[in-house]
Amino acid sequence: MVKENTKAADFSLPNVNNSVITLSELISKDQHVLLVFLRHLG
Repeated sequence: MVKENTKAADFSLPNVNNSVITLSELISKDQHVLLVFLRHLG
């Protein structure tokens, strides 16, 4: 279990325009980031 206010590991994912976005890039631009983790129930 992850505790509140724990620093997230850096990762990169494609956005809707297929451009790769890295978490650290968003944070360095002083943007707010909300991470939502969904558990697959299948």
